[in-house]
Amino acid sequence: MALFDYFRTPEFQIGDFLMPWGMIISSLGFLAAWIVVLELERRALTRHIWHVPLFFVALSVLFGCLFGVILAP
Repeated sequence: MALFDYFRTPEFQIGDFLMPWGMIISSLGFLAAWIVVLELERRALTRHIWHVPLFFVALSVLFGCLFGVILAP
């Protein structure tokens, strides 16, 4: 539970730099979408997707929103 409490702050201090909360959540969404698309590519399921880059952007936004709802400060 302490990990979730760490993510509930609006800014993270890394040295003297304050990183915004949205940047961390967006990065987590991007990485989750990347892992999903890599797995779909490995199983050759992306041949059923019309436009893979657009699908990747949509997944990034979806996962970013989901992480944002779960870890909202």
